[in-house]
Amino acid sequence: MATSESHLPVVRQALAGRYDVREPIGHGGMGLVYLARELRLDRPVAVKLLTPELAANAACRQRFLREARTAAQLAHPNIVPIYTVHEMGDFVFFTMAYVAGETLAQRVAASGPLGHEEAARLLTEVGDALAYAHARGVVHRDVKPDNILIESATGRALLSDFGIAHASADGRPSVPRGPVLGTAAFMSPEQARGDPVDVRSDVYSLGVVAYYALSGRLPFDAATDAALLMLHITTPAPPLRTVALAVPPRLAQIVDRCLVKEPWLRFRDAPALIRAIAEAVQPPRAPLAVRAFLLGAGGGDGNRALIGLVLLLVAALSWIYTNDPALRAAASAALAAALLLPVGMKLARARRLLAAGYGHQDVVTGLNEDRGRRREELSFVYGAAPRPFERAAQWLARIATLAVALWVWLSPAEAPVEPGAAAAGLALLAAVVARARTELRTDPRGARRLWLWRGPMGRWLFRLASLGLRSPPNIVTILGERLETPA
Repeated sequence: MATSESHLPVVRQALAGRYDVREPIGHGGMGLVYLARELRLDRPVAVKLLTPELAANAACRQRFLREARTAAQLAHPNIVPIYTVHEMGDFVFFTMAYVAGETLAQRVAASGPLGHEEAARLLTEVGDALAYAHARGVVHRDVKPDNILIESATGRALLSDFGIAHASADGRPSVPRGPVLGTAAFMSPEQARGDPVDVRSDVYSLGVVAYYALSGRLPFDAATDAALLMLHITTPAPPLRTVALAVPPRLAQIVDRCLVKEPWLRFRDAPALIRAIAEAVQPPRAPLAVRAFLLGAGGGDGNRALIGLVLLLVAALSWIYTNDPALRAAASAALAAALLLPVGMKLARARRLLAAGYGHQDVVTGLNEDRGRRREELSFVYGAAPRPFERAAQWLARIATLAVALWVWLSPAEAPVEPGAAAAGLALLAAVVARARTELRTDPRGARRLWLWRGPMGRWLFRLASLGLRSPPNIVTILGERLETPA
């Protein structure tokens, strides 16, 4: 900041008549930033100035102007807009919108880590800005908290400082191999190596920003930039929840995925990251009609299922214990009813859902969401892997079964049956216990429901249910009919 202060009188004199330069508000590797008022339009602006010492260097001058041109081509609510570019004597500068607020780095330093909802909103807004830039062939390469401004009045996040951004001539967001540029604490491994980078490098940097915003600390710390770059290249980042337990698991997993070393294992682009954050913070809820369908999608109403079981039992007994043709015909009818009842129940539910304007894909999406939520809950309660009790029951079942087999093979015919019966009983009990705990942990019923409705049987049931069903009119049709109806 002392450098900015020392240049202030000269800058005021050079820009007099166009800008009333007030005070320094920031500085970077190449430029000094001042708050000023544009006299002609009477509006506050931020003036980013290349100092005369650097302006004398042709490479620095071109890079500074390239930043202005790159940022000026991007018009997005979450990117700081560029107004004008000037070259006046020894001074090269551009003006941009003044954002009254603070940087993300200042916010975390003053108030500590952000709440997960606020952090998710800011990350989504910055991700949206990156997605816009990437779609126009621009890779930022310097995403960090100092370059994310938070507007005081609205809380909106704005991305700034495209000083080392790369704008591809062919519109593809990729950067060829070259010198290592950027901020060491936020560089992706490929950027730190000087390898070619693409949009997934910005995803990594945004992941480091997310880690910092949610925990108040960086994933890596070292005494020198070289050591810091080596950590990004070689060392896995500590999982976010090891340093910030309050962060929701799904959001923490998203941040951890951004920080993997291999670019192809990260989110493929900023829109994919935005969608994941939105679903983690507020998972999409299926429509009421789909949720009502899912209530019975696993096997139907209990009373009807009991009726079907009774019919099946009566039919089986009639076939076994009677030779009367009339009774056998009745038993056949009962058997057919018992077999067709579940299908009829599913067809009725599918038809009702279709009549409400939803279809097969809505059911599959709802079941996927329901199963994902259920598995997350079960993983929290029972653990993602078998616990010691479950493993012990599994091994006890195996050992007892082996004991039964050895007893049958080695024992003489006149040997007492008690040891074998005891071993068999123990094996059965242990197997039942192990199976019950496994089902509690893995939700096989949910897997069966998804298999049924996602597969050919589910598609066939919906096709059959749609026969003779008139599609409900959508809102466009209704409005069209009203507009065509004469008053």
